[in-house]
Amino acid sequence: MNELKEKEEKLISDLKKAIEFLHNSLKSLNSSIHIYTHLDADGLASGAILGKCFYRESIPFQISILRQLERENILKISEKDNEFKNFIIFSDFGSGQYLELIKELKENIPFIILDHHLPQNIANKDDPLLQDIYSSTYPWHLNPYFYNINGSVEISGSGMCYFFAKVLNSNNIDLSSIALIGANGDIQNQGPNNSFIGFNSLILKDAKQVNLVEEVNDLNFSSIKPLNESIAYSSDLNLPGLSGNPNKTLKFLQRLGILMENSDGSVKTLNDLNQDEKQKISSAIIEYSSLKLDIEPNEIIKNLIVNRYLLKNELVGSELHDLNEFSNLLNSCGRSYNGSLGIAVAMGDRRIAYQKAQENLINYKKLIAQALSWIQKENKIQEKKNIQYFFGEDIIPESMIGTIASMLIFDKSGIIDKSKPVFGIAKRSDEEVYKISGRLHENVLNKGVNLSEIIREALKLSNLDLLGGGHPPAAGTKVPIEKIEIFLENCDKIVEQQLKNKFH
Repeated sequence: MNELKEKEEKLISDLKKAIEFLHNSLKSLNSSIHIYTHLDADGLASGAILGKCFYRESIPFQISILRQLERENILKISEKDNEFKNFIIFSDFGSGQYLELIKELKENIPFIILDHHLPQNIANKDDPLLQDIYSSTYPWHLNPYFYNINGSVEISGSGMCYFFAKVLNSNNIDLSSIALIGANGDIQNQGPNNSFIGFNSLILKDAKQVNLVEEVNDLNFSSIKPLNESIAYSSDLNLPGLSGNPNKTLKFLQRLGILMENSDGSVKTLNDLNQDEKQKISSAIIEYSSLKLDIEPNEIIKNLIVNRYLLKNELVGSELHDLNEFSNLLNSCGRSYNGSLGIAVAMGDRRIAYQKAQENLINYKKLIAQALSWIQKENKIQEKKNIQYFFGEDIIPESMIGTIASMLIFDKSGIIDKSKPVFGIAKRSDEEVYKISGRLHENVLNKGVNLSEIIREALKLSNLDLLGGGHPPAAGTKVPIEKIEIFLENCDKIVEQQLKNKFH
């Protein structure tokens, strides 16, 4: 039996116990389920999976979407559920706050955590204390790190919810595609050519088994934008003279004989190209890059050709046909505080909710473009010795600060120094605090830098009794306005220390 299969069997065995705990609790409570989930694409996909599986079981439920699971949220949840006596499920968060949840809820309110972030006070996936947490929180705390599965790349929150749903009822295998949308939203397609690995590969296998997802090799551009724009604004390919310039890209395509209009007069996208046209573009880009950048063709192909995942039951050319575009749609809903639209779409609404979500996506993309342009033109990136950071000011709201930080990490135009972690900082509208979202490039991660640990240690050094953490390459917290400078100084010191520890 292979190692992945053994881990899956162990997780399934524990999920059976968790579901037994759920059923017994519901009988004694004679109440409904309250799901609390995160507002990003993975959180909305998590909520949709749980909502769908309970709907099918005729178990009453409601879903609340939170920007973060902070101490204040936990206190409010405790107050509310002491009155209503619901069973609670935390999806895509909860592990990083499990001690607070035990303290405030465990005596009176039964709950389950389905999360993929590092548990509270755990530095990394090799921490021996993980097994102690597993033993003390079984069977209500389900986390991939308990099974030596990396929650950063091998399974997301929606993946954990999918396995829960599948154990609840094997017919829920058709929810596998929603789990992949969530994993994509958390940028977990990090295998060769943007493929899924670990438990995500098992979920993909399920989705293929029920004929929901098709995996194809394709050019690494948006499949629904006008073709010249999708090449010009690719985040993975830097083509001097073409990148950032859709007009020159249009001329480049015209020289190849690629017509930009379909027979019905619509603008041509990647979805409209035949294999010959794709091959022509591929060969031309490889030749162009070889001449302009002196890069070996094999290196170019790594970024140019990717695995694309298509949802076979969705309309070709829509935002829902391409897994990546679907996750962008969900993320735009959550980040603009319209998460209920995203959950409705993920649960199957293809009418009013989908139409509103499409309108929301257009506005969201405009805000992102404006934010990135503002950061670059106004030189908003500030630097210390080992970190860099930017304030969102009145341009970038709290809900978008993490998305912008992520996009800067993957940006090819040189806005930031990718050898340093970047921290996005946004003022919270209803509180005198800054929301902090840290991100770092894979190359920095490989040097031993761990953002989850940095944020937790910096909070301690800054004498802040606040929750924080996440994953080694992506983590966050909140910091009182008057403490921001000391917090950033401490982050800078800890990064320096981590780099020294790696090389000594």
